[in-house]
Amino acid sequence: MANLKKKPQPKGWQLAFEQIKGFVHTHNGSLGSRCSFTPTLPHLCVGFSGGLDSTILLHWLASLRSELGFTLSAVHVHHGLSPNADHWAEQSQHFAQSLNVACTIQRVQLDLSQGAGIEGAARKARYAIYEQQECDAVLLAHHQNDQAETLLINLLRGSGPAGLAAMPAQRVLTPQSALLRPLLHISRAELLDYANEHALHWIEDESNQDTQYKRNDIRHNLMPTILGISPKALTTLTRSAIHQSEVNDLLIEIAEKDLAACNNQGALQLQPWLQLSAVRQKNVLRHWLGLAGIVLELRAFNELLRTAVDAADDTHPALVWRNAAIRRYQGQLHITQASLAAGPTQNITPALDAGNDLSDWRGVLRWTKVDSGGIAVHWFDSASISVQGRQGGEQFKLATNRPTRSLKAHCQAESIAPWLRETTPLIYIDGQLAAMPGLGVNAQFQPRDGETGWLPAWHPYPPRV
Repeated sequence: MANLKKKPQPKGWQLAFEQIKGFVHTHNGSLGSRCSFTPTLPHLCVGFSGGLDSTILLHWLASLRSELGFTLSAVHVHHGLSPNADHWAEQSQHFAQSLNVACTIQRVQLDLSQGAGIEGAARKARYAIYEQQECDAVLLAHHQNDQAETLLINLLRGSGPAGLAAMPAQRVLTPQSALLRPLLHISRAELLDYANEHALHWIEDESNQDTQYKRNDIRHNLMPTILGISPKALTTLTRSAIHQSEVNDLLIEIAEKDLAACNNQGALQLQPWLQLSAVRQKNVLRHWLGLAGIVLELRAFNELLRTAVDAADDTHPALVWRNAAIRRYQGQLHITQASLAAGPTQNITPALDAGNDLSDWRGVLRWTKVDSGGIAVHWFDSASISVQGRQGGEQFKLATNRPTRSLKAHCQAESIAPWLRETTPLIYIDGQLAAMPGLGVNAQFQPRDGETGWLPAWHPYPPRV
């Protein structure tokens, strides 16, 4: 471990080394993504800002490549927020090159429309870039001070165990890669010692001194006071985060067991949910929402509880949260898009293998080959096929021996949720209503005499929250 091997290692560095060693050992000899028969060394990628922390992480990892057996790269996210951003990107590349490490520059545009502020938007943009990296793990340089600050930020927000657990040392980033934070047990003072020992130079981001940002305010004003009262506060706050992480893991374990009894194809069934204790109701509800990426503020969460328990059975209340909605229908809660607007009328050519991605409708139309029912295959040869929304008054005949009824009556009889009636694309052939995915195919368009049929199914995108 470079010069660290020449003297007893501080505990934090030992833990960091063991984490990297364990990860590399687990992934060593894995099959390469581009050649399924050629084993490759694990590939680690550092999220590299060029600041003190990531400069040390990249330098330290570069010294371990031959010892532990992994390849190394770096990615620098260019937010464009500072007039010095171009210089930082250039300096980051030069430092990485001095270590014989390839460093790519990724420019991003921040989306401030979600109300997360500049910090939140920048973080979201960075992690989107990290998820695109072709590697076994992305490594970030968060350290013990960052961990303590994160715990305090979340404490001031009124967070529960998930927030107070702060940042995990390792988690899944994508199905193919992990996110590692090996420096979480190392203080900033120890990192400065490393930088001085190795005569490293790094970028100083002027925004780190701006106390209008909550993290900087805590770092420059609150933490010195806390450390003056309790010099071991970094260690004890980190220990508290570990305890909260264990509590959160236990709550998730209980929630998953409860959700198994309440889940119905992604919807939350209220009857078994109401049999749980009040605290377990809240726990599994938060977990179910979290699986969809929804974290409600306390007032909204309490309103959802009231809606779930007190709403009349014949009503269809909804709680809208950003781009998502939690809707109650027939004793179940469903997570949907917030908007109930149908997409535009448009012509389509059925993509029977891949499905039709209808972005303006916010979903995918998929096709299944069937022996009976479905749309007869000969209609796809020359007919004009389109999708459009409900206009009202549509008539539908599900079988030759069944009566023609209004589309509304069919949907009510089949318990199709009101929002699906509005947002599911209706399929028209030569200007006539041929099918509603989830309901069926109009009798005159169904196969005859053993002809093949294709049954359409509608898959809405999950809400973007």
